[in-house]
Amino acid sequence: MPLPSWPAGVPESPVRGSYRMPQPFNQNDITEFEAGNSRDRPRGTVQYRIVEQSIRMTQSEFETFETFVRDDLAKGSLRFTMNVWNGYAMAAVTVKLSGSDKFTVAPKGRALLVSMRLEVQL
Repeated sequence: MPLPSWPAGVPESPVRGSYRMPQPFNQNDITEFEAGNSRDRPRGTVQYRIVEQSIRMTQSEFETFETFVRDDLAKGSLRFTMNVWNGYAMAAVTVKLSGSDKFTVAPKGRALLVSMRLEVQL
């Protein structure tokens, strides 16, 4: 079954200055020993980084986005594909909304500023 895709007509580009990568790799499993160095191992088979960004949307674009998250992503629990800024260009990747709230919304003039934390698959 193919992954859902970001809805057409909803902007994907982050607002200038909102893009952050607080975690470039998912955390390793660390095993401490009584003596000597600890051992770090990658956790799981899917490697990802955390990206935080905000996207400016109109009310109708937000309604489309909210319906996409609720219905197509089962309230944000499923992975999907979208274009994400990688620091120098937009690239199509597999992502998942991260965190318990999935996204936050704040009014910005006549538009809405939708902030999200993404797990971007490497």
